[in-house]
Amino acid sequence: MNTGLANKATINILPPICTGEKLLFRVFDNAAPIGYARLKKVRPRRKRVENVIDMFDSDTYSSYELKMIEISQNYRHRGLGTSLLQEVIQYCRDSNIIRLTGEIKGDSRTLRDWYSNNGFQVSNDDLIELLPLVS
Repeated sequence: MNTGLANKATINILPPICTGEKLLFRVFDNAAPIGYARLKKVRPRRKRVENVIDMFDSDTYSSYELKMIEISQNYRHRGLGTSLLQEVIQYCRDSNIIRLTGEIKGDSRTLRDWYSNNGFQVSNDDLIELLPLVS
């Protein structure tokens, strides 16, 4: 994704790098890295019961946890974090990821509003969840 959000510089959000069970999205201003989002696959905790059809087969669909989303301080408050988060959400929708979770770390009030405005449910203990991502 190209956007001109940072003083006429070219901002690029690259497709994620997949390393096993992790996804890394990177944001660049020309060639300089200015942000990233890191996700980790969440393994199902329950055992599969024989003769029961699960609505979301874990072999086909998966869940990820948003471990970190960060934009360099000089680039904040320009919409880049929102653009990056929307890119992550769209990738999840396109990739049969049914659930995206995480935990708010930092300025709780501001981040709670930010995640809520981007479609996440936010719990009282600062956990976030976006589901379902597939129809």
